[in-house]
Amino acid sequence: MTQTHPSPTTEAAALAAAGAGAQRYDLGSALIAAGDDATVVLVEPGDRPGLDGVQDAGTVLLTGAPVDGLHTRFVHPAERPIHVYARLDGACLPLGAAIAARTESAAPAISHVRLQFEQPLGRALLDLVRPVPAPGPTPAVDWVDEVEAQPLRALEAFALGWFPAEQPPAEEPELGPVPPALAAFHRLARRRPALLRFGNPVLKRPRRASGPLGGRLVFAEWLGGGMDWSVPWPPEGPAKADPRVWHTEDPYGEPESEVEAEPLSRFLLQFTLYEAVNSAPYQAWALSAPNERVAPLLRMLRPVPLGPYLPAYGAVRFHVAPGLIARVTGDEQEAVVTFGALHRAVLTPLSAHGFEWHRFDG
Repeated sequence: MTQTHPSPTTEAAALAAAGAGAQRYDLGSALIAAGDDATVVLVEPGDRPGLDGVQDAGTVLLTGAPVDGLHTRFVHPAERPIHVYARLDGACLPLGAAIAARTESAAPAISHVRLQFEQPLGRALLDLVRPVPAPGPTPAVDWVDEVEAQPLRALEAFALGWFPAEQPPAEEPELGPVPPALAAFHRLARRRPALLRFGNPVLKRPRRASGPLGGRLVFAEWLGGGMDWSVPWPPEGPAKADPRVWHTEDPYGEPESEVEAEPLSRFLLQFTLYEAVNSAPYQAWALSAPNERVAPLLRMLRPVPLGPYLPAYGAVRFHVAPGLIARVTGDEQEAVVTFGALHRAVLTPLSAHGFEWHRFDG
């Protein structure tokens, strides 16, 4: 079925929909008309993730220097309807009505607004107003060949390809005695500082603690400290050069610990892959994907030969392709699949697999 686009109109006609007494405001690249009848938002087309403009089929971002006088227009529920248009080829294309999903900055100023379309844009219309650019360079995935024999070398190759180079921090923290794999991770983080900026971070300074399994060195936290990862400390036994990893819940209350599937060197690669998806600029989430649809897709990707990550929380497995990471959990019937990509165009082909997407940045 051929999908038809809404009929374009002139900018003057679009702004007139705001009604009498309309005041005009500039917020970033958007023009906003606030009148007696409605609030009209005109956005520029383009692909600007996290900045202003159409972000996906359901979302528009407005960002810019703070503007006074707009706060009551972008609260939920708004006192007047919000209509969104995109400037395109000298005309304005109506995209539909929207509601303010989130407004940031103190009244009466506005500097950041997230609008949610009442009806999501169709794929053809989305590609028109937010065209998918050609992908940039994508890192190779031959590091997968190193995982079993040289996991730290694999981690280094992955991190150097996935995360951008930055100026290293001026000061190098004093780690103190740590296992060799953790020292190697921190050396790598000097070259790729993003490794220490995850939402669930590896700690810049590991700390000593105790737990159900004995003395430990905590090197990473999750959920603001509600869980953590550690290694036995002082080092113990024949595996002390590459120690086992303990995952501890409620470490400040009634701690419960279990042993992760992989030793520290391979666990750090799992940890980095997991957080790389969380921090990827483009993501796609299929929360209940039938296995018969997932299997053909995964055959197109390379499995990373690691044991299950977070075995108590779904036992995550990883698959990769250039510029793409897939995290997969599930049962015999369906899977939860989360993708992280470096470029929007890497995600776009996934739309052909017919998943019900909870989020799709492609």
